[in-house]
Amino acid sequence: MLMVIDIGNTRTKWAEVADDGSLGEFGMAPNITVAESPLKNRLAQAEKVMIANVAGDVMTEKMVTLMPSHLQVHFVTASAEACHLINQYQQSEALGVDRWAAAIAAWHHYKQPAIVVCAGTAITIDSVSINTTLKAVLFKTTSTKKGLYLGGTIMPGLHLMQDALANHTAKLSDASAGTIKTFPANTSDAIHTGCMNAVTGAILLASKQLEKHCAFLPQIIITGGDAVKIAHALKVHLKRVVVEDNLVLQGLALIEKDSV
Repeated sequence: MLMVIDIGNTRTKWAEVADDGSLGEFGMAPNITVAESPLKNRLAQAEKVMIANVAGDVMTEKMVTLMPSHLQVHFVTASAEACHLINQYQQSEALGVDRWAAAIAAWHHYKQPAIVVCAGTAITIDSVSINTTLKAVLFKTTSTKKGLYLGGTIMPGLHLMQDALANHTAKLSDASAGTIKTFPANTSDAIHTGCMNAVTGAILLASKQLEKHCAFLPQIIITGGDAVKIAHALKVHLKRVVVEDNLVLQGLALIEKDSV
């Protein structure tokens, strides 16, 4: 059995992968308590595991201690190309593996220009386009059509933005009880709306830039803990917005299949 693991900045997610590549039983735990989570028992039943880790060496060491001796363990890194997606990052291996896996899954599902948003502790907004080289034009089949990962941005997540205001200003209150308003008339709503506007504005700008670059209206694909919240705010401005659960885990499963 194959398992895929996504170690984020604050939480670890995992899933079993069925023979057809779909994700099966799913689990999640905070990074600080993952060693006490059901993950260890699930790993005992696996044969191979693909791991995306953006939480540093401490989490790598913690994860290694959970691995049974029989298990094939692969810590994935971004590559120059995988699963018909070409990586145009200046140093391909320097791209965050979570961004790479999410972009691969997005390309696999949609095979069209897309803005891929991972909305967690940090928010990444990445652009994927279609390879327009002569080879790609001549062979427009599903199997040979290739995508281009163009690059993207990183910004604080919603909670980080709100916490920064609460912790580094004298009179701005916690925004946890705030709601999004067209014209916020209290401080909590002002913080909540301002942070959401920053995120949706960044996504809208990325969408406009990609549309201009490839002359095609891109799909907006959002994953992560705040995906539903952000998608709801975006749909006021854009119609081509979808939420995809566990996009990074899906990408890891595709990378493993591509490497066999």
